[in-house]
Amino acid sequence: MGLIRYTTSVDSDVNYDPRKFADEVAIYLADPEGWAQWHTFVVGKGKTIRLSSPATIKKTCGLPDSLSCATLGGNEIWLNATRWIHGSAPSKLPLERYRQYMVSHEMGHSLGYDHVQCTSGPAPVMMQQTLGIGKCSPNTAVYLSQLPSKSSHRSQ
Repeated sequence: MGLIRYTTSVDSDVNYDPRKFADEVAIYLADPEGWAQWHTFVVGKGKTIRLSSPATIKKTCGLPDSLSCATLGGNEIWLNATRWIHGSAPSKLPLERYRQYMVSHEMGHSLGYDHVQCTSGPAPVMMQQTLGIGKCSPNTAVYLSQLPSKSSHRSQ
C-alpha cells in the first residue's frame, strides 16, 4: 500500500466550511471501494485538494466552468464548488455519492490516470460521469479492470 499525504483548502471566493470540506474529503478518500484499496491517505504536505469556484477552474485549468480538474500525475486537484454543492444530474448519482465520485475521479488523475469510456455496466470512476453515463449504471467504486494506462499531463 502506498502512503499519500494531502491537504485540503477552500478558496476565499467559495462559501463552504473548510473543516467540513476536510472531513468530507477524508471520508471519501478512506472509502474501501475507492483508492483506499491500494493507498493510505493521511493529512500532510503532498497533494493539495482545493474546493474552487467555477471561475477559478476556468482560469486555472482552461476548462469549462462546469468541470473539476487535476494535474495528471501531479499534486494539484481543483474540485468545482458548484458541483460539490449541487451535484450533477447527468451522473445519476445522489449528492453524497457524486462527491465521492469527484474526489475519486480527480485523485485518479493525480495518480496518473486519464479518462475512459463506458458502453455498459458500472461507469468507470475515470469516466467523465459529470457529463452523463449513457447506458452505464452510476458507480463510485474503483475497479482495476476499468483503469486506463497512466499519463502525465493536466486533465479534467
